[in-house]
Amino acid sequence: MRFAGFVLALLLSWLALPGQASAKVWRDVVYDHHSGIGDGNFTMDIYAPDGAKKAPVVIMVHGGAWVVGNKQSAIGIDQPRFFNDEGFIFIAINYRLAPDHPFPAQIEDAASAIAFVHDNIGKYGGDPGEIFLMGHSAGAHTVALVSIDPKYLAAHDLGLDVIKGTVPLDGAAYNLVKTGEKKGELPRFYRPVFGKDPGTWEEASPTLQILEGQPVPPMLLLYVNRAVSPKRAKELADTLVMHGHMAQAVEAKKRNHKSLNRRLGSKGDKYGPMIVEFFRGQLD
Repeated sequence: MRFAGFVLALLLSWLALPGQASAKVWRDVVYDHHSGIGDGNFTMDIYAPDGAKKAPVVIMVHGGAWVVGNKQSAIGIDQPRFFNDEGFIFIAINYRLAPDHPFPAQIEDAASAIAFVHDNIGKYGGDPGEIFLMGHSAGAHTVALVSIDPKYLAAHDLGLDVIKGTVPLDGAAYNLVKTGEKKGELPRFYRPVFGKDPGTWEEASPTLQILEGQPVPPMLLLYVNRAVSPKRAKELADTLVMHGHMAQAVEAKKRNHKSLNRRLGSKGDKYGPMIVEFFRGQLD
């Protein structure tokens, strides 16, 4: 069930973002509602360039091992300003966290947020036909899966074609079956969200949900030189390409897991511009 929450937009405030003269920022816009669960789990911050009109939109899903983090504390401070300066509306979302809300709650919430944006972003100066996804770490897993498995958006009567492009930032959970097969269980890090059932691991693995002929948005996977992440990113990209989709895995050199996210869009960063170039290549 979607809950528009547009009444919160009446709290519109004019705020200055770092390095930017002015932007419109809507805080804590509610995109969904579940009985018995606080609406704070289903909020987004919308940052729009001043005077935005039919602007393309980037939805950012934060990381935090699926158990911590929020739409302000777990994204790089320069990201809203950077994407606004490039002409994009930037949206950061909250979502339900494990262990209270295990998989697939996070993916369902991302789909709800996408559906809300698709239905309402015109009120904020955005183009519902130009929606892009980006996510870091746990958020990388979320945006990859919601871009590949059509059932999450289908619950909102939307197809995967509503997403124009997806950028997962240094995820390592793209094939959980492979991660758990050696010891017969997932590393402790993953258990609060994905549990012990190999059937759940398969359902939660973007690489294992790719189907021939199923449309998938173009994907740019950035990874850093750390354990597991490069192999999983390359495997996902190669599997997408093998099934006829557009995908590329690129190493973010001179970055670690945290700094790729924290420095994205900062002065001298080259990965923010790389992402913008990728997004612009998908614009109609």
